[in-house]
Amino acid sequence: MKDLKTRVPLIKGHHKQGLYIIPQPTTVPTTLHATSTNLPWHHILGHPSYRILSQFPFFKQIKQKEQQPCISCNIVKSHKLPFSTSSISSKKPIELLYTDVWGPSPTKSINGCVYYLIIVDHFTKYIWLYPLKNKSDVSIIFPAFKSLVEKYFNLPIVSLHSDNGGEFITLKTFLTTHGISHYTTPPHTPELNAIAERRHRHIVEIGKTLLHTANLPLSFWSHAFRTTVYLINRLPTPVLQMKSPFQLLHKTEPNPLHLHSFGCLCFPWLRPYTSNKLQPRSHPCIFIGYADTQYVYHCLDPNTNKNIHLQTCKIL
Repeated sequence: MKDLKTRVPLIKGHHKQGLYIIPQPTTVPTTLHATSTNLPWHHILGHPSYRILSQFPFFKQIKQKEQQPCISCNIVKSHKLPFSTSSISSKKPIELLYTDVWGPSPTKSINGCVYYLIIVDHFTKYIWLYPLKNKSDVSIIFPAFKSLVEKYFNLPIVSLHSDNGGEFITLKTFLTTHGISHYTTPPHTPELNAIAERRHRHIVEIGKTLLHTANLPLSFWSHAFRTTVYLINRLPTPVLQMKSPFQLLHKTEPNPLHLHSFGCLCFPWLRPYTSNKLQPRSHPCIFIGYADTQYVYHCLDPNTNKNIHLQTCKIL
C-alpha cells in the first residue's frame, strides 16, 4: 500500500487466497496518520476554522468530505453555545425575583460577614442586599423578606429563580407551602441566572471603587456594597428607559440631596447620648452608608468601632 501522491510505501502484506493480509506493527498507526491522504487540509494546517481555511486559493478544490465537521475540534475545542434571548417576562413588581449568594470573601468584614445575598426584582431591577455570616442564614432572611415586601407593596411573590446552591434548596418546603414557584439553573450554567450574576459584577466593581477612593481597608466591603446597592437603585439606567429602579418600584423620583461621599469625615449629633452637659456634642466619625429607611445615616466611630445610626449628621 503506497501513498497516492508521494508513492511512498506505507504497508506491506502477504497475499493469501485472493486477500492481502496486512500486519499491524506498533509503528503503523503513527506512519499511516502522518502521511495518509484521508486526512484533510484542515488537519494538515493545524485545525484552523473553515473561515480561515477558505482564504486559501485551493479551498474550492477541496473535496466535500474534507469540509465535514472535525471530530477532534468538537472534542478538544468544545465551548458553550450562546444562549437564546430569554422569554421570561413580568408585568408588575415582586412577581418574579432572582437571587444569588456571593462569596466567600477572602477578607472578613468588620461585622463578621463573608457572604452577601442579593434579591433582584425582574420588573424594576431593584436590588436588596443582605450581608451574611453563613450561607445557611438565607433560610432565615428570605422568609422575613417575603413577609416584608408582600405586606409593604401588597403584591405576592410568584416565582423565584436561583442556582442549585444548598442554601436555596432548603427553601423548597417553604416556597411550596406559600405557592411560590422555584426555578433553578442547570449545573455550571450561571448564564441562566444572569440578572443576579451581572448585579454581582456591578456591585463588586463599584464597591471596590468606593473603598479605594475613601482609602478604607477591605474589611469595610459589606458597608461599601450596601452603599453601592443604595446608589444603583437610585441611578437611571438604559434598561428602564433612563428611569431608576427606585422610581419604578416606589412610583416617585428619588431625592439625591441627602447623598454623601462614602468614607468621608462626619460629625454626628450625639447630644442625646451624652451623660452630662460638659461632654462634647459630637466627635469625628466615618460616613459608611445609609440605613434602609431614608435620611438615616450609618457612621462608624473609629475609636470604638461602633456603628452609629443617626438622622442628623454634619458632613465635611
